[in-house]
Amino acid sequence: MFKFFLFIKKIHFVLIFIVLEGFALHYYANSTSYTKAKLITASNYVVGGIYSQLSGLNSYFHLKKENVSLTEKIAELENELERYRHPVYTAGADSSSLEIMIGDTVSAPENRPQYAYSQARVINNSIIRQENYITLDKGVDAGLQPDMALISDGGIAGYVIGCSEHFSVCMSILNRDFKTSGKIKGTDYFGSVTWDGTSYEYLKLSEVAKYATLQKGDTIVTTSHSSRFPPEIMIGTVESFELNNATYYDVRVKIHTDMAALNNVLVVKYLDAEERETLENSMTIDTESDYN
Repeated sequence: MFKFFLFIKKIHFVLIFIVLEGFALHYYANSTSYTKAKLITASNYVVGGIYSQLSGLNSYFHLKKENVSLTEKIAELENELERYRHPVYTAGADSSSLEIMIGDTVSAPENRPQYAYSQARVINNSIIRQENYITLDKGVDAGLQPDMALISDGGIAGYVIGCSEHFSVCMSILNRDFKTSGKIKGTDYFGSVTWDGTSYEYLKLSEVAKYATLQKGDTIVTTSHSSRFPPEIMIGTVESFELNNATYYDVRVKIHTDMAALNNVLVVKYLDAEERETLENSMTIDTESDYN
C-alpha cells in the first residue's frame, strides 16, 4: 500500500492534468450547440475509423475461407462446362439423335466429360530449390491420384505424383524434372515446356519450329498432347526468344501462375488417361517426350 501511495505521489501532476483536461473538455463540449456538434462529428469519425479497421481485419481472417469456397465453386462450374461440352445422353432418347451413320457403321457421339475438377488447399510449397514440390490437404479419400493436374488462377502449377489417405505431394512446375507440352495460342506450333532452375518466374519453351511467328507478349498455352493438363490452359507469355541453329526457337516464358503465393488450386483428372496410356504403350510410343 505504501508503494502505491508513493506511485500516486510520483504521477500526481499527470493525474491532476488529466482531470483538469476532462473538466475543460466537458465544459467546452456543453458550452454551445456548435461545439457539441463538432465533437460528436469528430468522435464519430474516430469511432468509424476504428470500426472500419476492425471490419478490415475481420474480412482478412475470413478471406481464406472465402477463397476455398470460391475455388470449390469454380470446380463445380468447370464440371458443369464439361457436361455442356460433352452432353450425357439418357437411355430412351430418340435414337436418331444419338447415332451417326458413317457408311455401314453406326457410331455414338462422344457423350461424357473428358475432365473432372475438384478443389484442394496448398499446405506446403517451395520455390527456391532445384526440385520444388507442393503438398495438398487432400488425398486418396478425396479421390486424388497420381498424374492429376494442378491449376491456379487459370494457369498450370504442377501435377500430383503421390498420395496418402489425406494428403498429396505434387511436382511443381518449378522442378527440373517437370515437363509438359505448350504451344503459341491460336497456332499449331508447339514445343516442350521445362524449368531451367534459374528463376521462379520463368519457364522455357524449346524446339518451336522456325516457321512460327513469335512476338513478345504472345500467350503460351497447354496442348492436347498432354495426358495431364487440359488443352488451352495458360502457361504464360513470351518474354524473349532466340533462333538456335537456324532450325528452332527457344522461348523464355513468363509464368502466369504466381507460384510464390499458391493457396487454393483446382485438381484436374483426365478421365481417359489410363485408356490413352495403355494404347500408346502398346504402340511403343515415347510418351515422355512430347505428350506429358
